[in-house]
Amino acid sequence: MIAYIESHTPLLLSVLPRIIPFYVLRPTLPGWLRDWLNFVPAAVMAALVFPDVFFYQGNFSPNPLENLFLMAAICTLLFSVITKNFFGTIVFAMAFVAGMRYLGWMV
Repeated sequence: MIAYIESHTPLLLSVLPRIIPFYVLRPTLPGWLRDWLNFVPAAVMAALVFPDVFFYQGNFSPNPLENLFLMAAICTLLFSVITKNFFGTIVFAMAFVAGMRYLGWMV
């Protein structure tokens, strides 16, 4: 029993401080703040993806003809807008990068 408590204590100490504010503050947050917080996931995702897309082989490369990942991002964005298929978009992006590397166009 003690081993169970010791192994789950870090989990509780990590998860509870993240969950409790949502239950305590949710009814008291103003509507404009709740609307603003809806943009946080998109901002976090953009912050995670930006370096991988625009920094190619260790250098900042905004030219899609010299940057495989930027070209893949542009083509994948167009594919996702046209098809509106989440799974298909992921498969398309991976196939695009793999195909370009197989063809040796951008290594």
